[in-house]
Amino acid sequence: MATRIYVVGGPTGIRLVDATTKQQAIAHVANSTINAHVASQKDLVELLAKGITVEALKAPEQHGLPGME
Repeated sequence: MATRIYVVGGPTGIRLVDATTKQQAIAHVANSTINAHVASQKDLVELLAKGITVEALKAPEQHGLPGME
C-alpha cells in the first residue's frame, strides 16, 4: 500500500511522518509523546483532589459514504 507524508502537530511541535493513513501518522506521534496506564486508587484520590476530572470518551463522528446519506 502506498504511503504519504503527513504534517502532524503535537505538544513537541510539527513533525513529518511517512504513513499509510492519517490515523497511523497521528498514532505514531502520540505513542512517542503520550503515555497512559490504568488509574490506581491512589492516582484517583490525588488527581481528583487537585481538581482533575474524569473525561468521558466521545466516539468520533461517523461519516457515511458519498451518496449513502
